[in-house]
Amino acid sequence: MVDVKEVTPATAKQWVDEGKAVLIDVREVNEWDAENIPGATLAPLSQFAAAQLPDEKDKIAIFHCRSGRRTEDYFPLFVQTGFADVYHMAGGILAWKEEGYPVQSPS
Repeated sequence: MVDVKEVTPATAKQWVDEGKAVLIDVREVNEWDAENIPGATLAPLSQFAAAQLPDEKDKIAIFHCRSGRRTEDYFPLFVQTGFADVYHMAGGILAWKEEGYPVQSPS
């Protein structure tokens, strides 16, 4: 059993801003189209493949979904993606927005 490593939105943002981490959104395309975190990479769980992830394996990978449940459930899969370290963002994009951090939407 793999222990799920959790990071707060504040720490996730700090690591991404410092260039230490990449943010990976595992929600589906329709969720992404409604709103997403600037700079995140979309990798929907329904078609998840390590090949679609950023080629920055020396960085920390932070996976997020809407509320944190999906990333927690699928954490063992994410650990196998080859990144230097892997975390899930507690509370997902909902917690990110609660902290007042930016999201974007195409409309």
